[in-house]
Amino acid sequence: QAFLSVRLKSIASPAPEGLTPSMAVRVVPRLAAFALAFLAARAEMQPQQQQQQKQQQDQQPIVANVSNTLKSKVGQLQQATVVASSRPFWCSVLPSSLWGSSCLDSGSGTPSPSSGQLTAQCLQVPAEKRATAAACTYSETEAIEFAYLSSAAFCKQGLQAWQCGTPCQHVPGMHDVRNIDDGELDAHAYVGRLQGQCVLAFRGTDNLNGWAQDAESSDLVDMPSCDFENTACRVGRGFLENYQAIAVGIKHELDAIGCSKSVPLAVTGHSLGGAMAALALFDLNRLGYNVTKGYTFGQPRVGDIAFTLAFNKALEYVPVHRVTKANDPVVYLPAKNPFHHVGIEVYYAGDTTDGYHVCD
Repeated sequence: QAFLSVRLKSIASPAPEGLTPSMAVRVVPRLAAFALAFLAARAEMQPQQQQQQKQQQDQQPIVANVSNTLKSKVGQLQQATVVASSRPFWCSVLPSSLWGSSCLDSGSGTPSPSSGQLTAQCLQVPAEKRATAAACTYSETEAIEFAYLSSAAFCKQGLQAWQCGTPCQHVPGMHDVRNIDDGELDAHAYVGRLQGQCVLAFRGTDNLNGWAQDAESSDLVDMPSCDFENTACRVGRGFLENYQAIAVGIKHELDAIGCSKSVPLAVTGHSLGGAMAALALFDLNRLGYNVTKGYTFGQPRVGDIAFTLAFNKALEYVPVHRVTKANDPVVYLPAKNPFHHVGIEVYYAGDTTDGYHVCD
């Protein structure tokens, strides 16, 4: 409801400063269609959530109970991780203006369960490939860290000095941070170095231009240098335009901070930023970068079945975790068929204290 109300309010609000007549002609009809798509997405959510709940009840839980030994180890984690685990997962990846009461109630909480057994999907992966398979490598502690990295992308001041408030405080050690921006399309990202790896993080939608790009992503266009068995990949036009607007700058800044193609590179993003992260994962992997992992949060569908198959094949041995949460309609957009998701979904039905489900 919070997601939906914010988006509908953005459509009904008075015209913001800088909205030209030509832009209004392009944006308003698409935003209206986008609002209707949100309503359809919420209708799609209900039966799928009921099915997921039934599967969780019928099957042996994927997340095992935490043993006393694990509880002891979890208790030694940084306080930031404990606090983050006591809140709904999406609190860490949304601007504070979108936080609800459950985000503001930070309470000490209880650390979330840790996975004590292999998932059904992981058991299907050959043993020699489990070290890099997404179904076997999901780490909630690491996911929380990347959630903060995604949240930091919303910061508009202090990012290069890594002084962006709570997100930066919870991920110490980031350095050599560089911004890459295209204000016209609301495309924003940053790169930096953290614990021996390079990080690329994309910002989600936060202004009218961003909503316009979201809306335009319902139109499919060919993605350059991508095909599956001679069938061209097609992706959302708005997503591709956003990524292409800053792709050259991203590669330039990676090179400027010493992130050559051989250095491990992790990619993350939230919402629209998650869609751009998916495109970056495919593009940078294709260009020979040492892409080692990806975490996206509330990511929409990015492209058609050809893109999904090409993506999953190209990054077969790169763990790409698509973290989702109940009641988030964004993950049901754009509409299924022709659009499809990529990566391995990690689904949270509630707070992180309730555990998660690695989906097929």
